[in-house]
Amino acid sequence: MSLELLLFLAAWLFLIICLYKINFSYWRKYKNVPSVRGQIFCTNFMDILRFKTNFGLKLKEIYAEPKFAQQPVVGIYGLYKPSLLLRDPELIKSVLIRDFDRFCNRFAKPDPHTDAVAANMIFFGDYILWKEMRTKFSPMFTSGKLRSMYPLLLAVGDNMTEHLKKQGEVFDLEVKDLCARYTTDVIASTIFGFSSNSLENPGEQMNIETRKLATFDLQRALSMMLIFFAPKLVGFFGAKFFDKDSTAFLKGSLRHIIKNREESGTVRNDLIDIVIKLKQELPSNETKYVSPFMEMMDSQAIVFLAAGFETSATTMSFALLELAKHMEIQEKLRKEIAQAFKETKGAQLSYETFNAMEYLDMVVSETLRMYPVIPVLERKYGKAEGPTNPYSLMPYCDYAIPEGMPVYISVYGLHYDSKYWPDPTKFQPERFSSANKSLRNPMVYLPFGNGPHNCVGYRLGQMQTKCGLMHVLKNHYVRVGDRTTPQPDFDPKAFVLQLKGGVYLEFVQDNMCANGNVE
Repeated sequence: MSLELLLFLAAWLFLIICLYKINFSYWRKYKNVPSVRGQIFCTNFMDILRFKTNFGLKLKEIYAEPKFAQQPVVGIYGLYKPSLLLRDPELIKSVLIRDFDRFCNRFAKPDPHTDAVAANMIFFGDYILWKEMRTKFSPMFTSGKLRSMYPLLLAVGDNMTEHLKKQGEVFDLEVKDLCARYTTDVIASTIFGFSSNSLENPGEQMNIETRKLATFDLQRALSMMLIFFAPKLVGFFGAKFFDKDSTAFLKGSLRHIIKNREESGTVRNDLIDIVIKLKQELPSNETKYVSPFMEMMDSQAIVFLAAGFETSATTMSFALLELAKHMEIQEKLRKEIAQAFKETKGAQLSYETFNAMEYLDMVVSETLRMYPVIPVLERKYGKAEGPTNPYSLMPYCDYAIPEGMPVYISVYGLHYDSKYWPDPTKFQPERFSSANKSLRNPMVYLPFGNGPHNCVGYRLGQMQTKCGLMHVLKNHYVRVGDRTTPQPDFDPKAFVLQLKGGVYLEFVQDNMCANGNVE
């Protein structure tokens, strides 16, 4: 190697080191902002590369550090970008609600050229796209539409009841797999408008492809890292949010279902009906209108499927684990379920009776507190259109957020803050009684976000979670078995709160509500 080349490489290495030091010393210039040490993702980068931790888990640690307990904000770092962690509930409210117009976009961004499916999703879309899709699809999740979907959920729930009945009187089961097959069948019915049978046939294509959407191997974990923390590099590396083959299968399925629905004229009050109605409102059937419209609809259908399947399956799994560990809570919940079926004399529960099950709602809410599937909320400062002035944090902190800076909210950290949740590691559904909820600041409980950018389908997600738990527990109870891990680990490769391994529980059949035989 020539001397000139060595000098050139040394100069580049020196430049990179200087830029690194300058970038990761950003918060040292702002003494009024408490901050962490200048490191990539605020931790040893090798721990991130070896997947010993991830950003969401690290933010919870930072949030819980005693030295930050009384601080409204903390200066942190992402992959390369200086950022802010928000801790004060009123400041969080300002970002999510009061000043939404200045925090209406995300820092994360897929590349529209290499991953158009993800780039057009309502989750990642910029303000204009997000507003258009939110307006079009919000009607799908009104009370009236949810009421019409309720029988579809009951049908899948009944299938799960029958599936469990076939397993015997006492059996060991990995509950995440059971719950994932149930939610796949629910979302297939309510979103894609057809009946799948993943519960009885786990080899069904729908189940296989849906699972890929929530699988985080090394390649996908690295892709997520780029999309969420280095969006300018996403196109260069070709990072994709979802598996290419899965999206191709789901897009093909969607087109086939729409064609059949248009030909049959069947109405099911699901997403397919909304897509057909919107398609009919296009200026004409010309390809220049229909093709981009259908590409946009593909994106929304896939994100609704992925989000609805994974979040509800994970929540159900954690709920069953906690109920197995706390048999007295499980007994109380099962008594409420038995009473509901007793009032209907063994018939299907009405929508009103189902929604009146207060303790079931409390159990699901407490599960989402302890295990928020989306552990971090993220926004980018800047108006939807045009430049904006720095955003002053006064009176919370003498600092102004510059345009383009990411801000993060550790949902996981908030949910374990003992200021708001006494004894936060204890599973206590009574935290969510009507009386207790009225006393709590709503900004310290954010499993679905808050404000205009909250999860559009959260009510359907809660309904399918509660319906699934009801059908599991109506004729079975769960208990800790030999293969149960009481304190499960989370997969650091996943950007959601996802179990590492599985949750194994013992199921005992007692036919509490079978054949209308309710005491």
